[in-house]
Amino acid sequence: MPVDTIRKITVRIILSIFFCLQPIMKHLISFIFLLSALPLSAQRADTLRAVDHSWLFGVGRTHVLDTYLSPQDYVGAGFSVSHRTERTARWGRGRVTVVAHYRVDAAHLTGQSGDGREWDANLRMGVGWMWNKRSVQRPFRLAFGPMIEAGTGVTYNTRNGNNPAQGRLFMDVAAAGLAEYDFRVGRQQWQARAELAMPLAGLAFSPAYGQSYYELFGLGHRDHNCVVSHVGNAPSLYFLTTLSLPLGRSRLTLGYGADVRQSRFNHIKTHHWQNQFVVGYTRRLRLLK
Repeated sequence: MPVDTIRKITVRIILSIFFCLQPIMKHLISFIFLLSALPLSAQRADTLRAVDHSWLFGVGRTHVLDTYLSPQDYVGAGFSVSHRTERTARWGRGRVTVVAHYRVDAAHLTGQSGDGREWDANLRMGVGWMWNKRSVQRPFRLAFGPMIEAGTGVTYNTRNGNNPAQGRLFMDVAAAGLAEYDFRVGRQQWQARAELAMPLAGLAFSPAYGQSYYELFGLGHRDHNCVVSHVGNAPSLYFLTTLSLPLGRSRLTLGYGADVRQSRFNHIKTHHWQNQFVVGYTRRLRLLK
């Protein structure tokens, strides 16, 4: 089969993997929100419920290694856009917060030799529940809980012929936690925040080393392409620290984010490291129900 035909088939398959999970994750998050909204205790109809909407835009350095495509580490500029919502659950007596987020990132990368190029893009969505612990004066908040995440992504290498792209598909359960501290600067209330999430176990898609996507999807040659991920073969971590200050009716947010994704499946080693400066805003909406 000609190389151009293989390239077109592979790119179409990767793009299909990239987009097919988005509606699934959207329905998953809607379903989990529906479960969290089931009232386990009676509430007054005029209760005001607050929902925090946060947008963050990040720019920084991205390192990508995927030995399915190349033994080289590719480095370049990357950016990301993320959205996060937080609200108090209707159960848990006000001690549980429902958190939902999605994140899109992309990067243009260059190999160590200087003549190779890669394009990388990822989509990740998740929902979780955080149990809150506050101090008596309420300036300090600790929260922790489980989070369900799912995502997809693709890396395209401009130098490869038979296998120009690598797709990613995963779903996992993560342990998440955060710490917040409210303090005053003059008459304004500022907030320092740090959050951490670490995947514990899940499922992931991975071709075998040397296995083309045409063999996998065109000929139906399977080779343990659905693998179980855990902290031993996919140690990963997401860390974000921010400082928020009032800006009109919203809050301006500045900070630093680190996203470390690593795996070793089917004799293929990958890592995806991001270090970014982030800027954004948070808006609190109160809904009358």
